Amino acid sequence: MDVCIPQDRAPRDFCVKFPEEIRHDNLAGQLWFGAECLAAGSIIMNRELESMAMRPLAKELTRSLEDVRGVLRDQALRDLNTYTEKMREALRHFDVLFAEFELSYVSAMVPVKSPREYYVQQEVIVLFCETVERALDFGYLTQDMIDDYEPALMFTIPRLAIVW
Repeated sequence: MDVCIPQDRAPRDFCVKFPEEIRHDNLAGQLWFGAECLAAGSIIMNRELESMAMRPLAKELTRSLEDVRGVLRDQALRDLNTYTEKMREALRHFDVLFAEFELSYVSAMVPVKSPREYYVQQEVIVLFCETVERALDFGYLTQDMIDDYEPALMFTIPRLAIVW
């Protein structure tokens, strides 16, 4: 996929929300194993509702991989150096489904912030940064207070942000 559809890959921005211990080299293999198990009817331990919700996606993902395998097999018999539109479309579809499954599967296993929660957190960070900058400009805070991790700032900055 990196060679055939490098510009058309499904966005994976959500991966930054995963805990560090989840992000590793064999995550894709674990996800694929989970998809095959779910598609075959297995249930993730203590996650019955999530399993039932993910099962249709897992089945569609495994069907999509079969489509990709078939297209690649046909293309390999013809010409290994060209990528047909049919191949590109099959890879795009598989990539989108895999990204969607990745997010839903990992979200079922560990707490992952929703896009809305992530956005709100970013907004609060920006608000606090702007508040600190403005408080420095008006002389409410000093750079030394920030550099010395003044404990009072933990109360001052949120209050200034609310007032601002």
